[in-house]
Amino acid sequence: MVEVRHITSKILNELVELEDQSEWYRRIATEIRSLSDSLSKNVYKKYKLDMLLRIARRVDTLSYTCDECQSNKEVITNLVQDMGNMIQLSDKETSKSYFKTIEDLTKHLQKQHKFVTKGYYVGLWSGIGVVIGAAAGAIMDNSGIGTAIGTVIGLLIGLALDAKAKREDRVI
Repeated sequence: MVEVRHITSKILNELVELEDQSEWYRRIATEIRSLSDSLSKNVYKKYKLDMLLRIARRVDTLSYTCDECQSNKEVITNLVQDMGNMIQLSDKETSKSYFKTIEDLTKHLQKQHKFVTKGYYVGLWSGIGVVIGAAAGAIMDNSGIGTAIGTVIGLLIGLALDAKAKREDRVI
């Protein structure tokens, strides 16, 4: 029963989200969701359809003030329209082009609009923590403990910054 409530609340949240968006986004979201119904979970993840949907939502809201986001709406429309054929054909060059386009769209949102991907700060600060912890461990003649402490501190900082980005609605 709990799972049914979770699914129902998720559907309600998606419906509310769709009400707040433009006709373009509703069409894109409907096409992606109908395509995802016919795909396996692995293929859905491989082609990052959830990420594409989140990017489309951001591009839609920013397209009124950003010319590049306005032109990216057409790019996303073309991606979604060609997606069924691309997935069935599994052409390596087409797939490579698709992933490059997703990357370019993400980079634009990150650089121009200060968005981050899920877990961005955790990855960044965990790495920084490892380096600082290893340096501190070398000074203390126990690099294992230093690295572990640095990793934990970096992880905690990253979690805090990811939570802040989520509160500020800056996560793609």
